[in-house]
Amino acid sequence: MLTAAEQGFSSQNESSDSLFLVGQDITEFNIAPKNAQYIKHLDLSYNLLEKADGLQRFVGLRELILDNNQLSNIKLPLLPFLHTLSLNKNRVHDLDKLLDTLTKCTPLLEYLSLLGNPVCPNELMHGDEEDYQLYRYSVINRLKGLKFLDSRPVLPAERIEAQNRVKIAQVVKALQEDLCPEGSLDLTGHDATPLDKTQDMAQHAGFGKRTYKYKGKNSEGNKFISNDDL
Repeated sequence: MLTAAEQGFSSQNESSDSLFLVGQDITEFNIAPKNAQYIKHLDLSYNLLEKADGLQRFVGLRELILDNNQLSNIKLPLLPFLHTLSLNKNRVHDLDKLLDTLTKCTPLLEYLSLLGNPVCPNELMHGDEEDYQLYRYSVINRLKGLKFLDSRPVLPAERIEAQNRVKIAQVVKALQEDLCPEGSLDLTGHDATPLDKTQDMAQHAGFGKRTYKYKGKNSEGNKFISNDDL
């Protein structure tokens, strides 16, 4: 398995604003041509990359294609002009961490595709339409300028719904804090025992509106509110 430098890409036309290194079995991207700052389109799809390193000098990128690699934890430098990022068929599993990175490093991002990653539920993998729509709300809420997510445009109604869900989550969190302030629950002297399996479980059912954080099909948690929203 060779690195980009070992593959010997010195023949790249340095007058071009595009660099295509597709299907080269690259395991580490460490090539930086003299015109790296002027390259606008970079395609590293169908390689063996586990990290998105080596992009520090590509500050002028508009389009970055990283499909069909082995990327899981995406770390990017500041790419102030990037408008298109394709990460299809990788191993990205932490959506919150990815969105944190994209919010900080790709301020002009308009087109994003995450199909085929664990973070992207769909009928072909482990999710259904409801899971997928919840995932879309989460991404749309964090990336304010996004116009296209995966194979669909971002609709105005989706953005409104994503914003409404954040507001609901904030209200629910405030109510929870009012009803049960931190440190107010004292269990000293009380034995913690499992629920009696014969007991009517309806007595222990919660109520109110649930929020979701996608970590696999139908898992629960707060999906639509981040630290920045609080």
